[in-house]
Amino acid sequence: YNKEMFIILDRKQIADGIYFSKIIDGRYKTNRISIAFYTDFDEERRADYAILPYILTDSCRRYPNLTRLTEKFSDLYGASVSDNLGCSFDSRQMTFSISCIDDRYTLAGEKLEQECCGLLLDCILDPCTENGAFPAETIEIMRQELIDAIQSVKGDKRMYAAQQGALAAFPGEPCGYPVNGTLEQAQAITPQSAWSAYRSMLEHARIEVFAAGCSDFTAAEEVIKKRLAGLSRSSICVPAPKPSVLKEDVFRTEEHVEMQQAILRMYFKAPKMTDRYAGVVLSMILGGMTTSRFFSNIREKQSLCYYCSCYSNRFKKIITVYAGVDLANIAKTERAVMKEFMNISMMGVTDEELEHAKLEIIESARAVYDSAGALSSWYSSQITDDKMLTPEEYAAGVSGVDAKRVMDACRQYCLDTVYTLYPEEVQ
Repeated sequence: YNKEMFIILDRKQIADGIYFSKIIDGRYKTNRISIAFYTDFDEERRADYAILPYILTDSCRRYPNLTRLTEKFSDLYGASVSDNLGCSFDSRQMTFSISCIDDRYTLAGEKLEQECCGLLLDCILDPCTENGAFPAETIEIMRQELIDAIQSVKGDKRMYAAQQGALAAFPGEPCGYPVNGTLEQAQAITPQSAWSAYRSMLEHARIEVFAAGCSDFTAAEEVIKKRLAGLSRSSICVPAPKPSVLKEDVFRTEEHVEMQQAILRMYFKAPKMTDRYAGVVLSMILGGMTTSRFFSNIREKQSLCYYCSCYSNRFKKIITVYAGVDLANIAKTERAVMKEFMNISMMGVTDEELEHAKLEIIESARAVYDSAGALSSWYSSQITDDKMLTPEEYAAGVSGVDAKRVMDACRQYCLDTVYTLYPEEVQ
């Protein structure tokens, strides 16, 4: 219980491998309920799993097409459902969420929380079937949607560079593979293969339910516990993030596509990093804010690139640098990035840099309270931690970082992979 922000966090296990967390804040007028499935990452079956969010948010047995499902959402005061597919904690994460206004604000005392929970569970647990699998027509339509999503990546050069760079930087690691799978895998999806992935998800996934908003979520817990606890479960996935493996030598790779400018991505790894707070402050100072070193020194002072930024991942213990550059400046930009890492390793950071970075991070943590969805995401990102931190506790940890800790953190990072996406004409 956080007295200052009036937040109540309650977390419990409600069945084998199923956890229910509620985050209560009376300032909201809406509620958001998310059900996340964490499954072991099978590289060969990525597309079979990736098609599931398309199918399960499109219809269910009670509302067998999107038109009828959408009409039902309209009846529920404009409630909405969403999905997300990604890789978290070295596991495949598939999340289904529904948002609605709280029961206290309905016109005729409707029990929206209970009904919305039931509808979300209908979509997940009671889909339309045909001959013991998903309908062939549904698979045909959703397969094409997945194929379109896979092919669209190449049209977004930044997204494509990120995808291909990850393949180079994290070989054999779940985070290195596109979660949607390959074009060939998507084309091979059948009603039976998708159904097999679906049944495997229900049986083997670690299930995390997060309910955030102004309700006490008694109704939601009752409905969810009753229906999820009835699933047949075995060999449940255990999400366990591991640091990325550092290569013996820097790996360099490049690719040529039709585009105007080059994209440079550099991956730095620190497998033995233990200071999470110093790591995030370092990333912010290097390239995470408008006064960062990459922005000020590489983009503004030297005019070497159109943009140059970075972000960190505390679980994989990496910092990823990305820049859009002209061909003539690729090598210069890479050297400039290395120089900034070396400078902090040898000379440290200024008090002004340190304060600006900490303020940015602390303000970002405070923004978690802006919505029930953000609050839910904040706590769901900590399910593998020994202790879940409130934004205030996290901010306190960041506030304690000094210049020496940032310097020590920087010294642990080593350049692991350099991926460059070139314009075709340089071949």
